[in-house]
Amino acid sequence: MWPCVLILAWAALSEATTGPRSAFVQRLEPIDFVGTDYYLTGGNGAGSGSPSMLEDLRRGHEGLMVKLNDVTRALKEDELKLNNVFYKLGRHDNDLEGVSDNVQKLSSSSKKIEAKLNKHAFNVDFLRRRIERLQREKKAENSMEAQLAAAREIIDRLEDRLTDALIRLGNVENTTRTLEKRSVVSHFPDLLGPPIAAAARPPTLTVYPATHTGECSGDWERIGLGCYWFGEEELTFPEAVASCVRRGGHLLTLNPPGTQHELLMDRLADGTTYWTSATDAFNKDDWAFLMTAQPVLPSHWGVDQENTLGSHQRCAGVSNIGLLKQRCTHRQPYICHMF
Repeated sequence: MWPCVLILAWAALSEATTGPRSAFVQRLEPIDFVGTDYYLTGGNGAGSGSPSMLEDLRRGHEGLMVKLNDVTRALKEDELKLNNVFYKLGRHDNDLEGVSDNVQKLSSSSKKIEAKLNKHAFNVDFLRRRIERLQREKKAENSMEAQLAAAREIIDRLEDRLTDALIRLGNVENTTRTLEKRSVVSHFPDLLGPPIAAAARPPTLTVYPATHTGECSGDWERIGLGCYWFGEEELTFPEAVASCVRRGGHLLTLNPPGTQHELLMDRLADGTTYWTSATDAFNKDDWAFLMTAQPVLPSHWGVDQENTLGSHQRCAGVSNIGLLKQRCTHRQPYICHMF
């Protein structure tokens, strides 16, 4: 009997713990020991069982049931663990999908950043070329400034030479006039009366234009008692002197303060400066009108012009505010005067 009971118990335990029963166990029919009258035959051939044996079977059945419950509980726990594992695997799948989306977003962002970097690289290259061009322009500007400075030096030297030429021309003219007067005095002593006193002023270029008959001809304009010609073309000081001589007059000499002077100043256009014959080319800072040797009066000067220092401002123009010192090579309109 005991071998049969042990085989049945082992088969039940094996099925509960390890899976399907083997072919050997399946050939044994299960026996219900609860509520059934049965007879057992043991190995010794006895015809009936004892109560102690039934009790042992019941305890063995209860032990098997306990073990089956433990196995069932363990299976359920393993099932829960497997479900938890499957849940985590599902979450990992979702996380992998999210990582894939993030990778795509990062790829798109990297392309955008690359495009921006290319754009910045283009801008940097453009700025570099712009800076190089500005540097070349700056070098050219510095070279131009140097050339202008050299040109100014040349102009200053030419002005000095022009001033020297005017001085020499004035000396020649003055010498010629002196010789003519001496010749007249020596041959006709009674013609000029008392001896002529020596000139108190330094030699000047004196031009004696044709005598004015009283009427202003052509485009000459009558202002007060004089005739004036307003040259609109812009000439240098020597060119203005020559132009007035060709027209039969001389470059403007300002009258002393009075009605004639005021009429002329009222005629001048606002903001325009005209050449006069005022210069200190023959004696520095000793200003006089070249054509008549009359001195420049303090009232002739514009505001703060009389004491203005300028090593190359040796000629003067006039505007409606008075005389202004200027370079003799400056170009501007001019006024001719006819007595």
